[in-house]
Amino acid sequence: MSSKMWTNKTSETVPLTPANEPSSHSRVASLGRKFGTTYFIISVITLSCIPIIELVIGLYYKGECPINQLIATYMIGIGICGLILVALSLFLSITYVCFIPDSASLTLMASCGVCLNVIATIIISIIVFIWFILGCIWVFSNASRVQFHDPLKNTYCDPFLYKSTFILLIITIIWALIQGCISCCRACWTSESD
Repeated sequence: MSSKMWTNKTSETVPLTPANEPSSHSRVASLGRKFGTTYFIISVITLSCIPIIELVIGLYYKGECPINQLIATYMIGIGICGLILVALSLFLSITYVCFIPDSASLTLMASCGVCLNVIATIIISIIVFIWFILGCIWVFSNASRVQFHDPLKNTYCDPFLYKSTFILLIITIIWALIQGCISCCRACWTSESD
């Protein structure tokens, strides 16, 4: 707050800076929200690569895994659900950036859109979580029996389909652990600054 003052004819002292100037705490909180949302958008866009890869591989290698045909189906399903989840997350984040800071502009339509988006995101997230667990079961349970040389045997699976599914499951597990650690660190830093 500026120390410059002026005096009028009635001998009143009036500050030259606005009384409603944001405090340093509110500026830090605003920056935290903006960084958190920007970080979220970048994470979601980066993560959208995984569902696209899963969908393409699943569609291309459909029927190429006699040991368990559900592996290709898993890739297709998780790819589609992942892309839907990415789109919903981006929409929710953009809505948050556009409407929440200026709550006066949060119309009934925007409020309903946010509510429906949150409900759809929760439902798709539950489906993705269950589908992910099933994918882990279908892939990891066949790890010791799968072979990649004789396509006429029941234990065959196309090596690219199986190995890429295996690797993408591992990457997803590692990514979830990293995101969990980052979220915990951000929560600790936020609570320390309050």
